[in-house]
This record gives sequence, structure tokens and C-alpha cells, in this order.
Amino acid sequence: MREIHLKLNDQDYFGFLSVATEDNLTVEEKLKQIINYHLIVYRNKQKLKNEHLM
Repeated sequence: MREIHLKLNDQDYFGFLSVATEDNLTVEEKLKQIINYHLIVYRNKQKLKNEHLM
């Protein structure tokens, strides 16, 4: 497993914390959710590109 370290100023951190809290998630859970979403989108784009090549 890999670790990611981010440096955020207080305003950005508390802004993101409020976004996570609205979804009843921790900051870590919200970041994982965002990363998983983007991976799904990326993989689907790759599939579409590969289908168009065939």
C-alpha cells in the first residue's frame, strides 16, 4: 500500500473537511472516494478508446 501526504493551508483543509462532513465521511474516506471515482472515469475512457480502435 502507498501513502500520500498532502500539505494544505488551514482554509483549504477546513473547506475540504466541511465537504467530507456533509457526506458523513472522514477526510481520508472522501479522498479515497474521489480517487476511486477518477480511476473509474479514466478506465472507462481507456476502454472507449480501445473499442474505437477495433
